[in-house]
Amino acid sequence: MRAYGRFLVFFLALTALAAAVQPIYRVDADTLFLPLDGVALNARNGHVAWRLPRYQGQTYTDGHGLLLLSWVSGITPKIGHRTTSICRVRTRDGKKLWCSEESAVHEWVVDASGERIYVHSPGRLEVLTTRDGRHDQGFHLSDDDALTMLPLPTRGLLLLEREHGQVKTAWRYQPGAATLEPESVPAALYPFRSEDHGLLLYAKPKREFFLAAPFHLLFGRHDEREAPSAAAFPRASLTRQGFIFTDWQGSSPVVRGGNYAGALWQAPRAAEDPKLAVSNRTAMMLEPDGDSSHLQAWQLDTGAPAFRETLPGTYAFMQAGNGVLVLQSAHEVRLLDAASGAERWRVSGHQGALAAIAQSSIVFWEDGGSLIALARRNGALLWRVHFQSF
Repeated sequence: MRAYGRFLVFFLALTALAAAVQPIYRVDADTLFLPLDGVALNARNGHVAWRLPRYQGQTYTDGHGLLLLSWVSGITPKIGHRTTSICRVRTRDGKKLWCSEESAVHEWVVDASGERIYVHSPGRLEVLTTRDGRHDQGFHLSDDDALTMLPLPTRGLLLLEREHGQVKTAWRYQPGAATLEPESVPAALYPFRSEDHGLLLYAKPKREFFLAAPFHLLFGRHDEREAPSAAAFPRASLTRQGFIFTDWQGSSPVVRGGNYAGALWQAPRAAEDPKLAVSNRTAMMLEPDGDSSHLQAWQLDTGAPAFRETLPGTYAFMQAGNGVLVLQSAHEVRLLDAASGAERWRVSGHQGALAAIAQSSIVFWEDGGSLIALARRNGALLWRVHFQSF
């Protein structure tokens, strides 16, 4: 019980720290962008790479050179009209490549291909190109006050129109199509999604999982007595390559994993909620066991075992990215290879919220607004920079 208490204190401390600092984006291999400071840092040495005016708005990046920013650039109070600027910025030097002025934007998202921007404004869906920001296509939407736009893992877009919290209408857009195609979906639908366009849909009433492109049932139960009635809402981790989520096989807790081609496999888990992560072609699960932790991994498309490790200690946070797995406890940080599970290094005595996984460094926020970087090669401290807390 004391161990759980220490976990809870550490979890709350990191949550409060993360809320107190601004977001940070890895916009290419070794460039980190802090929008509220309008500054980009070199992840190798912490030096300023370029600057932009500070802004509060939306930021999108694929981590490989595509960086899009938006902010409200004009307001007409008498009629409540606002204009939003959407701009593409070159990550090498911060130069604006183009800007497009859009009216009354509710939301915008980017296609998984990185070639299109979908912009929702009242009664309209506009499709812009990321190459030059020009309008490519446009569609009329009706009754779209509560519209959710979900980029599909390959290409295209799923639009869900809700009424009283339930899905009323759904449409699918495929690039180049002349119309939006209607989709028949369950009313109670929850999307699990990731920043890199992973997408899995879950209908809670029957505990059914769906793929979105094309929309079809991935897994569901026909007997409501199979799973415990008090079963927790599932946990999931996913990328555009595939997914892993918690589920039940009869009364036994399991994890299921797979990809968007329809492959699905399962493996047993302990009754406690595990931590899940997906990196490239590997799905991982971390489970505490007393004073140690069991780390298991499977091939994403087949479920074949990839590796299994027992690690001393328990870890409050696990995150995969850029080919590595970061484990974090109240006392240390471990870096493992996400494909093999081999430990690269372990650093004791470090606390702070994970901010970014770059090519050369692992970056954390520390109390007071300091941003520090540990070398991916050996865990040595590379640099420390102090930024304003928000």
